[in-house]
Amino acid sequence: MIIKMPYITTGGAKNLPLYKGGTTIDNSIMYSYVISPACNVIVEIFPKSFQYITATGFVCNFVALYLVSTLIGSVVDSKDGPLDDSNYRWVHFAAAFLIWFYMMMDNIDGKQARRTKTSSPLGELFDHGCDSFTVGLATSVVGLSVGLTLWEIFFVFILSTIPFYLAHWEEYFTHHLILGMLNGPTEAECAIILFCCLTGIYGQQLWYTQIDILGHGIRLKEIMFIIMSVTSISTSLQSIYSGCRKAVAMKIPLLRAFSQLLPFTLFLVLEFIWVYISPQLYLEYPIVFILASTFIFSYLNCRCIVQRICSEDFRMFYKPLIFLITAVFNSVLIKYAGIVIVSEEYALFGLFGISLVFMVHFTYTIIQEMCSILKIRAFTVPKEKQV
Repeated sequence: MIIKMPYITTGGAKNLPLYKGGTTIDNSIMYSYVISPACNVIVEIFPKSFQYITATGFVCNFVALYLVSTLIGSVVDSKDGPLDDSNYRWVHFAAAFLIWFYMMMDNIDGKQARRTKTSSPLGELFDHGCDSFTVGLATSVVGLSVGLTLWEIFFVFILSTIPFYLAHWEEYFTHHLILGMLNGPTEAECAIILFCCLTGIYGQQLWYTQIDILGHGIRLKEIMFIIMSVTSISTSLQSIYSGCRKAVAMKIPLLRAFSQLLPFTLFLVLEFIWVYISPQLYLEYPIVFILASTFIFSYLNCRCIVQRICSEDFRMFYKPLIFLITAVFNSVLIKYAGIVIVSEEYALFGLFGISLVFMVHFTYTIIQEMCSILKIRAFTVPKEKQV
């Protein structure tokens, strides 16, 4: 008898053991010729559970963000930059190393799972779930390192979430996660590592160097921002096209296919409304704002992955969005009606705490559910499969 569980429906519990695993088509040149061969060598020294490998690398992102945000600081306006980082050049190198370590662990975990024959839907979810956190963490790390303004960091964060979520939306229909030759996560992480290292060598002033293009002066950091934006938009459009084409082939109405993007679209709209209404709130607490948003984004993305793995229908709404709506509505009341139910600072920190609780509860519960259904144990490798 299958018991209905909090995150997996009865039908999903029946479908989960039948899941054959998604196919990742990684066309990345960097991955194929550099990262993957290196990981094939390094994986030999890891006898432990691949989930420990993922978790270890995952923590590095938080450490990198802590170091850069506390020791380097943030640029509110371009006129305020570059910051004097002459005494903390090592922080940029440390951030680069930590991001590199995460990238390697993220690639090694899958190889370790296949090596020990312990691949499972839980491992796939755990891997992609950690990646969804990296969207907010790594973009903030590189933004602070190179001296992007807080507004530029916010837009880079948003522009990073869109192709990431759309890639998993596309995979829901195609069952293939397709990564490009030059615009995949490996290239993004390598670029972040390179940018942090260059900042460590030359200082943040490097990115404020102006070059002349067609008679107009433009800073290197602005060129970087433009490249990120164009890459994000082009990758997103490609995912939308592939997802729609597969939906049509599966005879799924496009209206229904696009309706499955409603939770994420609502998330984006609320984010923009909030920073428009309360820009000072974001400027005063940028890291808390980005982290709260990252927790909600990761929750939405992980639920999308679970529904794909369990062959469930998409849901149109998720509970963490209620608290985001409440926080935004609170700011609307304060600005336009002068009604203060709770201060915006308390609302932001409350959202941070609630979204973190949702993510922790989801992580713990989904591990228990999948282990129960699949009759496996998390974070352990059976003795007969240890190598």
